[in-house]
Amino acid sequence: MCNPRRVRVRASSRLTRLWQEELSRTGRASTEVAGEATLRQEFGTLLGAAARRAFETALGSDTRWTWQDGAYRLETDHGTVVYHLDSGDIELTARLSDVVTAEAEVVRTLEGTVEVQATAERTAKYYDDNWAGLSRSVAERAARLEAQERADRDAARQAVREEERARLAGQRKLESQRDAMDAEAQAEAERRAAEGAERRREELERDAEARLREARADFLRPVHEVLAVAYRDAIVEYARTHGAEDLRVDETGGTLNIQFEMEA
Repeated sequence: MCNPRRVRVRASSRLTRLWQEELSRTGRASTEVAGEATLRQEFGTLLGAAARRAFETALGSDTRWTWQDGAYRLETDHGTVVYHLDSGDIELTARLSDVVTAEAEVVRTLEGTVEVQATAERTAKYYDDNWAGLSRSVAERAARLEAQERADRDAARQAVREEERARLAGQRKLESQRDAMDAEAQAEAERRAAEGAERRREELERDAEARLREARADFLRPVHEVLAVAYRDAIVEYARTHGAEDLRVDETGGTLNIQFEMEA
C-alpha cells in the first residue's frame, strides 16, 4: 500500500421551472325591465247621454279610481285601466316586468420561467496499487456521484427560492391591476345586462300583448262594475223622481234586481 492520492470532481446541475399566477375578478349587474301593450277602445260614446253622465259620476265616487291628467285611472293585478273623460275612451294597458342579471369575469395571467445552475465539488482518495479496490476510476466515480447529488440539491433549493420570488413579484403586479380589472368586469357585466334587458323587453312586450287579449274581460270587469252602479243609480233616481212606490234594490249573487211600482 502506498500513500493515498486524491481526485477532485466538479459537477453542475441546471434546472428550468415554469411558474404561473392568475387573478380573476367578477362583475355583476342587474337591471329591471318592463314590457307593456295597450289597447284603446270606445266606451262612453256607446252609452246614452244620461247613462254616460251616471257612469262618470259613479267613477268619481268609486274610491278605487283616481283622477289624474283628465282621466280616471285604476291599477289592477293585470295592469292599468284608464277612462279618458274628454273622449270617453277606455284604455287598457298590460304591463309585465322582470329583473335581468348578468355576470362577467376578467382574468389576467402572468407566467414565466426560472433558470438556475449550481455546481459542487467532491474529492475522493485512491491508491496507485488499487489497494482495497480504491482505484482512480472508482474514486472518481464516487466523487462524481456525490458532487452531482449535491449540485442537484442546491439547484432544487435555488429554483424553489427563485420561483417564489418570481411568483410574489407576479402577484404584486396582478394586485396592482385589481381596480382596473374590477372596472372592466363591471362594465362588461353592465353591457351584457343591457343586451339581455333588450331581449327580455321584447319578450315581455309579446307576453303583454297575449295577456291583454286573454285577460281583456278581467281588465273590463271593474269598468262594468262601475257601469252597473251607474245604471242602478240612474234607475233608482228615475223611479224616485217619478214617484215610484215600494222601491226595492237587490244585488245578491252578482245580479242587480230593481223593483218598484209606478203608475203608467
